[in-house]
Amino acid sequence: MRTAFQIQRDVIYALLLREVGSRFGKSRVGFLWVMAEPVAHLVFPILIFGFLLDRVMPGGVDYPIFLVYGFLPFLFFKTICLQTMDGVSTNRGLLSYRQITLMDVFVAKALAYCAIESMVFAIVLAGLAILEFQVLPAYPIEFAGALVLTVTLAFGLGLLFAATASVVPDSKSIFRILFLPLYFASGVLFPVTRFPDEWVDLLALNPVLHLLELSRYAAIEHYEPIRQLNVLYPTSLALITNLMGLAMYRLRYLSRVTM
Repeated sequence: MRTAFQIQRDVIYALLLREVGSRFGKSRVGFLWVMAEPVAHLVFPILIFGFLLDRVMPGGVDYPIFLVYGFLPFLFFKTICLQTMDGVSTNRGLLSYRQITLMDVFVAKALAYCAIESMVFAIVLAGLAILEFQVLPAYPIEFAGALVLTVTLAFGLGLLFAATASVVPDSKSIFRILFLPLYFASGVLFPVTRFPDEWVDLLALNPVLHLLELSRYAAIEHYEPIRQLNVLYPTSLALITNLMGLAMYRLRYLSRVTM
């Protein structure tokens, strides 16, 4: 007889393999497609601002390094948040099995895309290393902590979005659209320190900006973050969103196996 923990572990592992398999597909084209999105977002800004204009960020940071350590953590946040939100609709048929719970689906989704985006991260950094950029994080432990915090906040928001979408299905489209202004408000392409102080104070209400600044501060030596940087702000929001998401999961989902 297996324990409940062993059953849940095996279920999450099977769901994780299924998710990774469906993301990559059965051919090499699937792998190339996974790489297409981050590379497309990185190549054009790097070519224009990093090579053609030879743009250097404050503190003497090369623009490609600045962009990579901002965009890839943002990609972590966006992908895990939206994939967690879609966990129910994309795995509805599996919920008929009594061993599989909705939380198993959410956790497997988050773990699968953590693994996928980590691989994308490593490949992009390897490409920059070939171009003779200094790509290794200056403070790897702190950088890993910033990524863990990013994933934690994304997972909590994904739970909240999933619960909201179960009541208002059209809200999914709104949540997806919100990531476009969030992309620019988080300082992915340009340092927000170039804006007036009153603008930066307003942008600092965005927790993702703090997460990206933490990632860059830990990864890039001599990087100058915003003066409003506060690790407690995204940490508190990550705790609150996860507690609220788990509470809504308890109230909304455990009473209904399927939607």
